[in-house]
Amino acid sequence: MSDERHSKKGSKGRAGRSTLSRSRLLAEALVLLDRDGPEALTIRRLAEHLGVSPMALYNHVRNKQDLLQGLAKQLVENAKFTSDNPDWQERIKSCFRQLRSICLVHPGITRLMETADVAPLSIFGPMELTLAALGEIGMTPQDSLRAYFLLTNFTLGQVAYEIRGPFHNLDPVEALRSGRLEGSGFEYVERAAAPQVWDFDEAFEFGLSVIITGLDKRQAT
Repeated sequence: MSDERHSKKGSKGRAGRSTLSRSRLLAEALVLLDRDGPEALTIRRLAEHLGVSPMALYNHVRNKQDLLQGLAKQLVENAKFTSDNPDWQERIKSCFRQLRSICLVHPGITRLMETADVAPLSIFGPMELTLAALGEIGMTPQDSLRAYFLLTNFTLGQVAYEIRGPFHNLDPVEALRSGRLEGSGFEYVERAAAPQVWDFDEAFEFGLSVIITGLDKRQAT
């Protein structure tokens, strides 16, 4: 019986190795990225996740850096930041909606892109799109770049809040629920927190529209 178990185990290991490919490695690396973050994504951890030896992975990736670079490139190039909409405002909105969407689906992507020598050149696609759209209305390159970073910081901030949730002591809804706000004199805060339901989609669209409308009006003056 021990020989039979050994045979099955060996057969299973060979089957696992035979189905390895770079695309499968990247797909499974993405699972670990979403679960544990880029810091925990190593060749050894990925090999354990796949049930193979670390050496089996080196047939498809050179090292951890190659793995992270491949993953970053795949995530960016699979995202659809561009739009054929003739309206410059809608093109920018579509771009940052996509950025928000990919960051919500893959929370570790921001830290991954911040890793040295990992982000692909295509990461500048959303920036190019935004600067080109704002250039259509005559905005200077410097102001266009400032606007891009404003939109990026707003989007990533909203994503971080949605993923993490509010800080307990700073959440007006929680303060209202626990009775801390009652009779405190912050009547407008109480009124705003009263619905006790926060719609992240509506909040994002509100902020995006405020920024875009403000840029349009600023340029028109």
